[in-house]
Amino acid sequence: MSAASTIVLASRSPRRRELLRLIVPDDRISVVPPRNAAEPGFDGLHDLTAIEQRLTAIARLKAADVADQLARKNTAGTASAVIIAADTTIVAAGADSALHVLGQPPEDGSWKATVRLWFRYFYAGRTHRALTALCVHAPGGRIVERLVNTEVTMIADVESRLEWYIETEEPRGKAGGYAIQGAGSIFISRVAGSLSNVIGLPLEALLDVFEEFQISI
Repeated sequence: MSAASTIVLASRSPRRRELLRLIVPDDRISVVPPRNAAEPGFDGLHDLTAIEQRLTAIARLKAADVADQLARKNTAGTASAVIIAADTTIVAAGADSALHVLGQPPEDGSWKATVRLWFRYFYAGRTHRALTALCVHAPGGRIVERLVNTEVTMIADVESRLEWYIETEEPRGKAGGYAIQGAGSIFISRVAGSLSNVIGLPLEALLDVFEEFQISI
């Protein structure tokens, strides 16, 4: 087993770091966010395959950005670093059965109305997908990508606690407008698949990649 000097998390998300710390010692983790926070969007994409391809492309861009940053620094240990990039989104179907990508609610004052719409139209009594694209750069130029899909079902009666939940402001900055690891859990009736995937980093898939690359953690 080869021990990487550093596990580099290519993300600004504190939730991803918290998850990574569950399987990797904190002193082995370095956070290097991509330089450009702008990402390709999902406008006009309503086909699952196309959505998955776009999501994978976003994770790939993040990993490549951070790999380039490390190469430019050319510091000791760069050659043995493992770069982990991920992107998570929610894909849901409404009454018309068309697929919609639900990213983070708007940052302006319309975010509350957006979250209400999502809960009432896409979530109440329905099952949606949490998709995460994972891209890992390992020493020696090896790259592996994984796409993880978790099905999440919400209770039918979201209305009774929806306004309370919105007032907590937890939906802000969360993919799909809820946090399954937080107060948003009160709306969840079933999770089929990886729970950590819904939060933002599928630990099971990541451990499989570490094993495949013989990376000791």
